[in-house]
Amino acid sequence: MARTVYINHFSKFLPGDVVTNDEMEDFLGYIGGEFRSRSKSIILRNNKIQGRYYAMTRDGQDTHTNAQLAAEAVRNLEYEHFRLDQMDLLTCGTTTPDQLLPSHASMVHGDLGIKPVESISFAGSCCSAVNGLKYAWMAVGAGLSEHAVAVGSEKLSHWMQARNFHEESEKLKQLEERPILAFEKISCGGCSLMVQLLHC
Repeated sequence: MARTVYINHFSKFLPGDVVTNDEMEDFLGYIGGEFRSRSKSIILRNNKIQGRYYAMTRDGQDTHTNAQLAAEAVRNLEYEHFRLDQMDLLTCGTTTPDQLLPSHASMVHGDLGIKPVESISFAGSCCSAVNGLKYAWMAVGAGLSEHAVAVGSEKLSHWMQARNFHEESEKLKQLEERPILAFEKISCGGCSLMVQLLHC
């Protein structure tokens, strides 16, 4: 690297008010309109999460797109030593882009309404934002950028709404009516059991 690179500032944007564990299903809904999650308490006990933020209202209406969440975080970077018009590189990492094209970074750039800058999107699992940070570090270190901004954002709440799990709710009803189905599923083979467990 030709130059030493520093992180000069960071920011965040969290939409709305914190949603407690007890309120989750008020936002996401109940499977089949009536079933409380059987695994929720186990998962929350293990992951230790006490609250989260949803970019939606209690009736399931979106308040922000993923690109808007990222753009708000970028806007919050401005302070006395940095203005958005100084940025010459924008890297954005996400697992949940709002659409395939234009890319997530292009959508964030458009929402910011700033001058043209190099914008790069990184997708994938948990490492997408870190890949964006690495690219920004390399660009500044190599002298290709003076003021790079790296942002990571996710919006999984719209995927996790109960209305997206109709098939699972039907299986729950079948199990209530005929519990023997659970044993029949186990005897079908390891792969089938794994898929069934992942869906439940």
